[in-house]
Amino acid sequence: MSTQSKLLPAFVAGFLAAGLAWSGVLGFISDKPVPNGFFAQSILDVKTKALSKIKEKTKMIIVGGSSVAFGIDSEEIQKSTGMEVVNFGCIAGLGPKMILEPLKPSLSEGDIVLLCWEYGLYRFDRTDTNITYLNLLFGQQSTLRRTYPLEDKLKLKLTIPASHVRESFAHALNPYANLDLYRCSWNFDTRGNHRSNQEQIITENELKNQPLSSLLTKTVITKDVNEILSEFVRYCREREVKVLASWPNTFAHPDYFDNPTVKANFALITNYWKSLEVPVVGKPSDAMLAAEFFHDTYYHLNSKGVAVRTSTLIKNLKPWLAK
Repeated sequence: MSTQSKLLPAFVAGFLAAGLAWSGVLGFISDKPVPNGFFAQSILDVKTKALSKIKEKTKMIIVGGSSVAFGIDSEEIQKSTGMEVVNFGCIAGLGPKMILEPLKPSLSEGDIVLLCWEYGLYRFDRTDTNITYLNLLFGQQSTLRRTYPLEDKLKLKLTIPASHVRESFAHALNPYANLDLYRCSWNFDTRGNHRSNQEQIITENELKNQPLSSLLTKTVITKDVNEILSEFVRYCREREVKVLASWPNTFAHPDYFDNPTVKANFALITNYWKSLEVPVVGKPSDAMLAAEFFHDTYYHLNSKGVAVRTSTLIKNLKPWLAK
């Protein structure tokens, strides 16, 4: 018998042992969140709590990532429309499924869901390596991971970074650890609006130096995104909940204008929503503002920007609300 043949059983046994040990580690940390995951989950909890306070009333829910949280004032829309309105802007890195699932139990006939996805969210897939997504998927959102196809679950188990495992063990074994310290400290009001982005702390040059790559490269709507959004739209229609789509707040970067790639991306997104029979509210340019209206990134508006963007959105919404 050759040396390689003798070593093969030992190699296979070692591989199986390592796999079992890794599965055991992942099982141990599944209910032991890390600080970043705890922070992200606390934002979802704040938004879900705001939504749960509305009882037996027709409502509008504005959904997206932080461009919604830092960019739209649901109270002003409520004053204008007379509807209960909740800002359900979270973190884009969570992915569409993790943001949409908490909405479902609160939806009822006559409600309106306005989807304002950041451009990068159209590229999402279930095996995404975004650290915030992974921290939650192997923590508080581990039940969602269990619904994934086997292939995706295996890929994710090989993707979870060692830092997540290290932090999980560190907090689990430290008797003085207090994860409450990592709860979201953003100033959200009872309707889910962020109230701390008062002034501009980013310059125009900084905004020009960080153009949005997902707009400047060809947009791809992934199979997973199509599956998630199609299922959500179908779920809403079955309950007579109206779904609308709109555009995320974005810095009006000079590189976006007269750019054939950007135009093609806008057309692709518009046609995608049309294929789902979801009306698109307004134009991309309605959500593209000058540098003076931004707070700290090209997605986050300051208080002046929120007022301008919300006012435009109210005008764009009126025809749909009349219907």
